[in-house]
Amino acid sequence: MIRKGKDSVKLKIENEKKFLVKALPRSYLEYPSKEITQWYISIDPPIRVRVENFDTYYLTIKIKQKPGVNREYEQEIHRTFANTLLRVRKFNKIRKTRHLIGILELDVFLAQLGGLVLLEFEKKSKDDAFEMPTGIMTEEVTGDPRFENHNLAKLDAIPEEWRCKIV
Repeated sequence: MIRKGKDSVKLKIENEKKFLVKALPRSYLEYPSKEITQWYISIDPPIRVRVENFDTYYLTIKIKQKPGVNREYEQEIHRTFANTLLRVRKFNKIRKTRHLIGILELDVFLAQLGGLVLLEFEKKSKDDAFEMPTGIMTEEVTGDPRFENHNLAKLDAIPEEWRCKIV
């Protein structure tokens, strides 16, 4: 059952392009942002708890349809329930700051994933497109399982070749 309001479950199809950022002008770190912490209670399928700005909690299930396209089920949950789920987490927490650059999401990872920066563009329709912001050097990694968050949670550090240079 899907209800309206705070107790409703959000159902959506994600169709995104993902890029590993190799070089990033420091000025992009001044864009509006939010803090995100997430952890997984299952890897297959990925079931995660996400905390945004330390006060809003979500439970999300992602089902892969094809590379870059997922069906996502998400519902806001109570903090107490989220903390209970923390006890059964698999692997590391992921911490990141998400900067919003127009329609793009720039994720700057922290803690064990420090140095990793990913840029995502979520297509709303088949004709949606974007222009890469000036000065950002990237490599497309859409569909590369190494860059899926549930796999990043398994890492204790990132490979040196993934490290972003802030200029």
